[in-house]
Amino acid sequence: MQVMVLIFGMLAFLGGMLVAAQGPIYARLAEGLGRNYLLAVFLAFATAALVTGIIALVTGSFRGLSASTLGGLPIWVWLGGMFGAIHVVISMQSIPVLGVTLFLVIVVTGNLVGAALYDHVGAMGLTERPFSLTKAFGLALVVLGVGMVARA
Repeated sequence: MQVMVLIFGMLAFLGGMLVAAQGPIYARLAEGLGRNYLLAVFLAFATAALVTGIIALVTGSFRGLSASTLGGLPIWVWLGGMFGAIHVVISMQSIPVLGVTLFLVIVVTGNLVGAALYDHVGAMGLTERPFSLTKAFGLALVVLGVGMVARA
């Protein structure tokens, strides 16, 4: 169990490093396209869709896909891709102004506040995990950290 926690912890860390690279990459892509943010997002997501589609095809991931499976999903599951696209547009415009570090500190703060809210209400099928004073204190420290990074 501890080995799995370490492996997935390292993968999560790597994922975080890759997310930190996305913003500057997307910002440069948009700049190269005359600051056409929507075209940049389309091209980035088309590339991602193509690559993941090929991998899914090769690994057989499409075998279990059916119209009834797709029709049985709640409509809100399709918002994830749209939210990702919105985030990418925001990153392209914000990173040149804020820098990667401040942008990501603010994003992580938003992630944590959203997560606490989603946990509290059991949103999107999650198990309800009530908000507590300890969580509030931790989030307050995160917001304090944003202020420290912004002043640095």
